[in-house]
Amino acid sequence: MPLQLVHAVLPVTRRGSSRTPIRRRRWYGSPRTAGLVVLGSRRLGRLAEVVSALSTTVPVSANAACPVVVVPEAERTVEEPPYLVVGVDGSPSADAALDHALATAASRGASVRAVGVWQRPLLGFLDEQAALESCHRQLHEATTARSAAYQDVPLSHAVLRGHPVEALAEAAEHALAVVVGRRGREGFTGMRLGSVPHGLLHRAVCPVVTVPPSAHEDR
Repeated sequence: MPLQLVHAVLPVTRRGSSRTPIRRRRWYGSPRTAGLVVLGSRRLGRLAEVVSALSTTVPVSANAACPVVVVPEAERTVEEPPYLVVGVDGSPSADAALDHALATAASRGASVRAVGVWQRPLLGFLDEQAALESCHRQLHEATTARSAAYQDVPLSHAVLRGHPVEALAEAAEHALAVVVGRRGREGFTGMRLGSVPHGLLHRAVCPVVTVPPSAHEDR
C-alpha cells in the first residue's frame, strides 16, 4: 500500500541522489533537514558490505549528524507493553543514546531497559562478583541524572554477562528497538562506528538506533 494512503496526514517528499551513501551522508544527517534517518536493511554479510558500492546502513550510521534507525526485513513480535533497550557503558556516546531512548519512550508510551554488559577478560584473574557490582553501580550512576527529566518513563536496569553484541541483541529480541551510541567506551580514537553498533546491524532482529555523540565529542 502506498505510504500516502497509510499515513495520509503526513507530508511526504522524495529526493533522489546519484551519489554513493558515504558521499550523501551529510545531506541525510544535516540538523537543518533531518531529526532522524530511517533505513531498511538487506542484511548484507560483512564481505558483501565491504565490496558493495550500494551498502548504505553502515556508512550512514557511522557518519550521519542525527540518529539513524535501521529496520530489518524480517517480521517479528513486539512485546506488550512496549519497551526499548539501550546499551549503557558510561561513555558520552552511551549518554546520548540514553537521552534518545528516554525521549522516544516518552513519546511512544514505552518503558526503557538500560543494559550494561560485562565480558570476562581473556587473561588475568578477576573477582567476578566485585566486577559485576561495579557495573551495577556505574549503570545506576549513568542513568540517575539523565532519567530525572523523564520521571513518567518506567526505567529498569540489568547487567548481563557475555559479548555486548550478543547480549544486547538477545535482550532486545522483542523490543521496539535497541539504542546504542555510535562509539562506546572501548572504541579506538578516530573510529567512526564502534564494534557494538556495527555488530548489532548484522545480529539484531529489531530496529537498531545508532546515536551520534555530541558535537564536541565527535571532533
